[in-house]
Amino acid sequence: MTQEDSRPGPSGREGRDLELHEWQHLHPLSPVLRGGVVGIAILGYAATQFVDDIFRGWGGGGRDQGDEATDEGFREGLGFVFDHSLVAAAVILVGLLVVALLGWLMWRFSKFRVTGGQIEFRKGWLFREHRQVPLERVQAIEISRPLLAQLTGLSQVIVQSAGGGDAQLKLAFLSAGRADEVRHELLDLAGRRDEAGPSRTGTPADTGGDEGREVLRVPNSRLFVATILHGGTIFLGAMALLGGSVALATYGSTFETLTGAAIALPALGPLAFGIVVNRVGELLKHGNFRLADTGTSARIQHGLTDKRTTTVPLHRIQAVGMVQPLWWRPLGWWRVKVNVAGIAHDPSGNTDNETTVLPVGTLDQALDVLTLLDPALSEADLRAAAVEDGEAGGWTLVSPRARRFDPLSWRRAGYAVSPHSVMVRAGRLSRRVSVMPHARVQSLSLSQGPLDRPLDLATVTLVSTPGPVGVRVPHLDHDVAARLLIDESARARAARQISRSACTTDDLPSQLVTPAPSDER
Repeated sequence: MTQEDSRPGPSGREGRDLELHEWQHLHPLSPVLRGGVVGIAILGYAATQFVDDIFRGWGGGGRDQGDEATDEGFREGLGFVFDHSLVAAAVILVGLLVVALLGWLMWRFSKFRVTGGQIEFRKGWLFREHRQVPLERVQAIEISRPLLAQLTGLSQVIVQSAGGGDAQLKLAFLSAGRADEVRHELLDLAGRRDEAGPSRTGTPADTGGDEGREVLRVPNSRLFVATILHGGTIFLGAMALLGGSVALATYGSTFETLTGAAIALPALGPLAFGIVVNRVGELLKHGNFRLADTGTSARIQHGLTDKRTTTVPLHRIQAVGMVQPLWWRPLGWWRVKVNVAGIAHDPSGNTDNETTVLPVGTLDQALDVLTLLDPALSEADLRAAAVEDGEAGGWTLVSPRARRFDPLSWRRAGYAVSPHSVMVRAGRLSRRVSVMPHARVQSLSLSQGPLDRPLDLATVTLVSTPGPVGVRVPHLDHDVAARLLIDESARARAARQISRSACTTDDLPSQLVTPAPSDER
């Protein structure tokens, strides 16, 4: 490359790559969004109390003896400041200057660059920190825009490396345009070299480039209804209805009933508060949800106050699943989640940004998303797993002796095997379907609990990367479980030895393998 070719240009790829090799500062407003707001808020509170106390002194009465004693002690130390407004203004100005100086130091010593096959980030002027993330360990790169960042036109780039959780590196904050540029460049340097995703029938133009071809949007009105239709809110409503009925039957008048409810409110307050916070958080997290297909990854945009853009490479998806809670059954809604390599699962739900690919949608939308994530899946098999039961279509059900453990769904729960994956379904009131490709199975386990052993039952678990999707078949006949363990181990070894064959997004016919007839269990 000549010297002329390597000069930074307005849109040249070589110029952008060269720029990333040099140490770069974050946006000057970054300290304000990251921590300066707290300092300004504290200083503002102190100034407010200071001014309020001055007006109290001018106003004279209206205070009890205890307040006067407290104010007198306070004035003995700061009496000079109270008596001289210029000095008070100077104190406030010095405080603001100190906050500004600390913010400038934070900005001055926060830099990042990409060199030597890794991204480096330095921060801190008193306690310094230098982080390095190898590009080959980068799992995903997100764009996040919290509420304050949206007001100032800034964004943060979140580099998710293998391990998840503490393995995140945040460049907070950059201008919105610069954040998008940095994300695109990092994807080119880190993500594209090994993203061997499933082939598509369309061309790159069909998927809209890096932004992707929009697949679906979830209306906020539907998300609101789905958020309300939750076990916690329904339980709270049932408790309120039961309590109101008991109070009305006891007191016999509306006024006394309201009085009793007001007395009982503190007992239900913490429970109601927790449920409301959880449901509001769910709505804020998944609001404005959009899913796009870039050809090699799924691009997710979501968030009402904290807008996020997440890219999930298709080749890192280890298992997929969809669930239909009982409360969504009348509306025919489903939720789709995935296990992604490199994303550590957090039971508290903090990783929903990376694992929820459809917060709520119809069955057709859920099937479209699943076949987008893995084109080798058969839509016909997924639909049958979602709504049908029995052994038709190649399903192996749990043992009839399992009815004492699950009397409602033992005729539905079971597994089926295709040349590509293992599919597990469970639940009759709340339905669940999980799918794991043979090539993603890392290990298998067969277990028997104290209640299973007398009935000669066993549970088989397919283990892959951590995530919200569990592939587990409980209460199989021991012989059936042992045969599944042996056969799936052989299928997993064979699948890992061969590369994924090309497939299309066209609907595939049923691929499930009908099990060989066995003796009555």
